[in-house]
Amino acid sequence: MRESDCRPHRSKELRVGFAWFNIRTDSWRDYYWHSMTFIVNQRRAALDLSLFLAAFFILWTVRATWFYTVDESIASPTSRAAYADLLKLVLWVLPAAAFAYWLRSTPPVKYLGLCVVPGLRDWLSCLAATVIFLLAVTLFELTIGGKSFSGASLSSLPTMLALLQLVISPLFEEILFRGLVMKELMSLLPTYLANALTSLLFMGAHLPYWLSHGGPTPAMLANAVGVFVFSVVACCLFAKTSSTWPPTVAHIANNVLSSLLVGSRA
Repeated sequence: MRESDCRPHRSKELRVGFAWFNIRTDSWRDYYWHSMTFIVNQRRAALDLSLFLAAFFILWTVRATWFYTVDESIASPTSRAAYADLLKLVLWVLPAAAFAYWLRSTPPVKYLGLCVVPGLRDWLSCLAATVIFLLAVTLFELTIGGKSFSGASLSSLPTMLALLQLVISPLFEEILFRGLVMKELMSLLPTYLANALTSLLFMGAHLPYWLSHGGPTPAMLANAVGVFVFSVVACCLFAKTSSTWPPTVAHIANNVLSSLLVGSRA
């Protein structure tokens, strides 16, 4: 075969080779830019959440310590609970909604998991997990904790006070810590780390009041452990369903159980 007969084939092979090279180059270039964009977005999301949490803990610490004298000056327990829930609405819920709307460009009700309704199977599994947790808490409190059941404290609560303390307050707490914090951390960390960090932060939100009104005591340590363990369960429910409602139901049930246990940490 003459050399001239081979030239078209060689030219075609070169064109195919260059085309393959260009495809590979474009593919690596796209992968690189996608990776860099992902990293930048992750860092920006982490910075957004860090600044938000720093501002929240500063404001909440001031409220739970120096400004708690306002709560103590309110004689009516119902009015005091309404004032406390109003502050949670202002300092917990509205900032979470603003975060979702302004920084994540998503309707807050959707972003915070309030419009997500789990299916029947998920509800049953979440309720089963909640019941198991509450039974474990009850067994621990009745044996090791030395507590006993009494419906006196719960039955004596006025309806509005019970609604504010046992329902509204847990909902507000779950909107912030499960609907926002857990959701954000799950996009940055493995689920188990997001759960642990959210639970530490949830426990930390209770520390300013405990430390300023009782100091570091064994009872405070027991409270902290109890809050952390409950938060781990609540985070698992949220991770399974992406809904704020199962952890809210678990939170309400936990508060009711605490009210039924004499000397409980409610």
